[in-house]
Amino acid sequence: MNRLLRRGRRRRLRGLQGRVSSCSDSHAGFSFSSRPSLSTSQPGCLTSVWRIGLAQDGITVVEEHATSVDRQNAQVRVRTASGRNLCAERLLVATGRLPSTDRLNLPAAGITADPDGFILVDEHQRTTNRRVFAAGDVTSAPQFVYVAAATGKAAAVNALRTDPQGPAEVVDYTGLPTVIFSRPQLATAGLTEAAARAAGHRCQSRVMSFEDLPRALIDQDTRGAIKMVAEVETGRILGLSAIGDRAGEIMLAATYAITAGMTTRQIADTWAPYLTTSEALRLVAGTFHTELPTSCCA
Repeated sequence: MNRLLRRGRRRRLRGLQGRVSSCSDSHAGFSFSSRPSLSTSQPGCLTSVWRIGLAQDGITVVEEHATSVDRQNAQVRVRTASGRNLCAERLLVATGRLPSTDRLNLPAAGITADPDGFILVDEHQRTTNRRVFAAGDVTSAPQFVYVAAATGKAAAVNALRTDPQGPAEVVDYTGLPTVIFSRPQLATAGLTEAAARAAGHRCQSRVMSFEDLPRALIDQDTRGAIKMVAEVETGRILGLSAIGDRAGEIMLAATYAITAGMTTRQIADTWAPYLTTSEALRLVAGTFHTELPTSCCA
């Protein structure tokens, strides 16, 4: 990968991009994106900042499906659904992962997989064969290493459980964080506003530009924003999304706040260290209560 990316700095590199997590690998040399839904899965107010950041790095994003790839002399040609041809010397394919279960003969063991080959499991990581457990990317769980570790632990504990009446291990995805290590970073924890509404929550949201974040002003890089989603009745925080330099560093605190059931009022009244990126969490929470996004006298 490092060798390929080093080449990409000297030569034209096209990238076919699929899952959101693929963007971390592909950002350094990308000038083409194959999946239109990549950006729309994130809050629109943040992806507009993301597009600007990519453009400033000289990366062109083409939100179309790739229909074919072929080689012409020393060039790789990618053809899109609209008939557009894009050429480069190298092609980086980062379209996500699929499980390698097709040769396992799962039906012989009474194990069911979905049409894409992901093994179906219940909340205890048990497959349709009650004596077999599965975890990680071979299931349809979110494809992150920390999720694989958590599901693996649950599978091991439940598989070795001796007391069938005792509590089983369950993975709680509340507040699950995601970080795309592009430049600028794009990160989320918990539910987006669209997902919260789809889940039946009555919610409201606030967006704060990094132009109001002292850390960003000191760094002279205000390309960024943070969005908080909260329940209308209780003020409980449901989700947080952020884009900007070190946006991922906010997500641990955001996950703690979401899993603890904290409200916007509680976050706004909680101490936050000055001149840190994570201070954005307290500042945006205060805007729910008509408070200006200011820290101390700044």
